[in-house]
Amino acid sequence: MSFSSKLFGRAIDVGEQALNTRMAKQGLIQSNIANLETPGYNRQDFSFAEAMKSALDNQGQLARTNSKHIALDAVDVSENLSFANEKRPVDIDEEMLSLSQNQLMYQVTTKIVSKQFDELKYAIDEGGK
Repeated sequence: MSFSSKLFGRAIDVGEQALNTRMAKQGLIQSNIANLETPGYNRQDFSFAEAMKSALDNQGQLARTNSKHIALDAVDVSENLSFANEKRPVDIDEEMLSLSQNQLMYQVTTKIVSKQFDELKYAIDEGGK
């Protein structure tokens, strides 16, 4: 169990995973936009909810039989498992909407994680009085 898990429960770990997944989704959306006029390019996407569920359930995690083994990133695993298989071209309006929604959710998640640290700071500042 990590230090942050002992201190905050799973809130920080879930927040970190959500931010990492949002960043991955942002990159994928940007890739779709960049390839808008690429002949034969099909839109790529993955479900944020499915990626988070997979990552939080540790699906696809390799067993670490030795502490010196490198851990596999859950975001990488969950993205590969949950890509949408639809074959259709990129719609710039849809991608821009998806981009703005993802950015907004990233900002909200950042505020939630930041609030956890603000509460800790408050407890430390007020606990010394």
